Amino acid sequence: MAEARLKRPSVFAMPHSRGVVDPETEETQARSGRVALPREFISEGVGLAALIASGTRDGIAILDPNGKLVFWNAAATAITGWSLAEAAERNIGELVKAPDALIEIRDGKWVELRYSRVDANAQTFLVLMFTDSTSLMSLRDARQQLRALGLIDRETGLPGRDLALVQLDQAIALAKRDKRSVGVLSLKVDRFRQVRETAEDRVADEVVRQFASRITAFIRGSDVPARLSNESFLVVLTALTTSNDAAIVAVRLLLVLAEPFDVVGQARSVHCSIGVAEFPRDAEDATSLLGAALAAADRAQLMGGGQYRVASDPRETT
Repeated sequence: MAEARLKRPSVFAMPHSRGVVDPETEETQARSGRVALPREFISEGVGLAALIASGTRDGIAILDPNGKLVFWNAAATAITGWSLAEAAERNIGELVKAPDALIEIRDGKWVELRYSRVDANAQTFLVLMFTDSTSLMSLRDARQQLRALGLIDRETGLPGRDLALVQLDQAIALAKRDKRSVGVLSLKVDRFRQVRETAEDRVADEVVRQFASRITAFIRGSDVPARLSNESFLVVLTALTTSNDAAIVAVRLLLVLAEPFDVVGQARSVHCSIGVAEFPRDAEDATSLLGAALAAADRAQLMGGGQYRVASDPRETT
């Protein structure tokens, strides 16, 4: 999907001669937030569909074969900020000509558009359905800015080291307030240099992407995954309640990541070593906590890899 913003001033800025269904009932319809479907729709027995459309959270607009706006539900008004009369003055039907489903209808206001055509009584009506995507686009813009600043890893889309440390600081601050702990998992892909040297670049890159995706899919939404270097990843486990929670997650993550990856049509096994550290047990600040986890991961690799080590006990066995 293209990310370039779509500017179509001709669609929304120019008044249009097409009006509402019935000028005499416009005031009543505006108060109710609904517009009755045209009679040909009702005669087809879709009155119930009109009631459903009136109450849905998606914006719905229906245009008759002449391009006249005949239905505009309450959600459409809430999403666009346009009343029924204001919407009728715009060429709403022109939206379907946009090359992208994500459309900026005015500065900073985005919608995602879907549409279909419905036949009724030998006539074809255009049904537009749209959702508010402003927050999604704001998040995308923020991620693009972070990527441009080098704070987001371009290959995986994960936070980089600097951003991960900021988020770890925040997690520690919340843990102090709530009297909880924070876990840090340092994951290092075993023998990654060998993968780089013996396989094509695209194979190694795909391994990294799938490795990152599998980590992200496994952890909770409140946890923070990050990429520290070519073969090194990080997971911040927030709001832990017991002292061994992070180690339990490490064991499960080892099992998840041990499953073969489908890389360029071939199954490829990739193992990793995990270092586990927890606040406040192993360190009181983000930098020290990360250092403890990295050192524990190095010990796991020295022991042969494919296992985890806990920062507070170098002698721990799996």
